[in-house]
Order: sequence, then C-alpha cells, then structure tokens
Amino acid sequence: QSSDLSALGTIFKISAWIVPFNIAYSQMATTFIIQGTVMKRAFGWIDAASMNNADAISVLFFGHVIGSHLYPYLNQKGIRLTTTNKFALGSSLGAIAIAWALFLEHKIHSQYEMDGEKISILWQTLAYVLIGAGEIFAVSAAYEVAFTASPPEQKVLSSALNLFCVGGIPNLLCLVLYNLCKRWFQPTTGKASNSISSLEDYVSAEVYKYFLVLFAIACMGVLINMMPSV
Repeated sequence: QSSDLSALGTIFKISAWIVPFNIAYSQMATTFIIQGTVMKRAFGWIDAASMNNADAISVLFFGHVIGSHLYPYLNQKGIRLTTTNKFALGSSLGAIAIAWALFLEHKIHSQYEMDGEKISILWQTLAYVLIGAGEIFAVSAAYEVAFTASPPEQKVLSSALNLFCVGGIPNLLCLVLYNLCKRWFQPTTGKASNSISSLEDYVSAEVYKYFLVLFAIACMGVLINMMPSV
C-alpha cells in the first residue's frame, strides 16, 4: 500500500509540471474569448466562440503528425524525448500562443487608433493552433505517464489525479489570478458598466497586462521543465 501511495505521489509531482501550460491552455475559454468579442467576424459567421474549432483541428492534425511521423523519426535517429522535454515543448508553444495574443492586443489598439475599426477574428487562429500543438506534447505525455507508471489497481485513480492537474488546479489558479488582476479588465471610459464587450471600452482597459502575466507563467513552465534537477 505504501508503494502504491508513493507511485501516486510521484505521478502527482510529474503531472504538476504541466500546470503552467494548462494555465495558458485555459485561456481559450476565457481571455481568448474576451479578446475575440471585439474582433470582426470572418465570412459573416466565424466569431470568438467558433475559434475553438481551430484548436480541435490543430489537435487532430498535430496528433497525427507528431505521433505517426515525428516520434518515429526521432526514434530512428536514437533521439528520445523525456517527459519533461515534452512538457517544455508544450509550454514553449503555449508561451508563443500567449505572445501572439499580446501581438493581437497591439494590433487591436493600433487599428482602433488609426480608423476605429476592428481586426478580423482570423488573426486569432495561430494562437489556437499553437495551443493545440502544445496540448499534444504536454497533456498527452502527462496522460501517458499517469497510465503507464501507476500500479495496475491504481490506474483509474492515477488518471483522475492527472486530470486534476490538467484541469482542476489550473482553473483554480486562473480564478485566483483573474480576481487579483480584475482591474485590468475594467474600462476607463467613465461608463457606469464595467463591461469591455465594445471595442471602445476594450482598448481603454489593460488586458495586455494580464497576457504579460500569462506569458511569464508559460515561460516559467519551460524553464522549470528544462532544469536538470527536475
């Protein structure tokens, strides 16, 4: 029993290293949507909510390319990616996705200052594609570890523990982080409402500061997983 608990503790410690990536991943349902609401629909029907499909397509595409081509190629060359290598790669892609969102913040503000117009929602595609690719490296590797390294009778519990690190802990941390930074999501236009759903109110807020914090967290995930001690 003590060995089983030790194995579960090890799985938790390993799965915890993808929390920074999953904080970035969680933004698809939060700040990416907020940013997308002040962008122009594409083809008349592709809006902020529809952009989540880009992540699903990215997961399918990169899941096939990485699993069927990249990993076999690396194996042929005698190159073995450790679990933390995969976590670092996933976190790197998550960091680049957040960096792209930061670039879009600049583009949204610049376009508004120039002519008051919105930029196309399709500009967000790259962020979703990068998050999807990162998911293949980080999340898939975490599930693999949880299933293969756990005792036979503890595989279900190990998978649940890993799922808690993938979804539960990051979502809780995002909730705390948002409440600490909620003033950045408030307009300074002097309106009674705190909504930033309109472009005018959005550009008066400081959402870009929140993306900077997220970028730092994702970069921290890369650095931690590259540490020799880890």
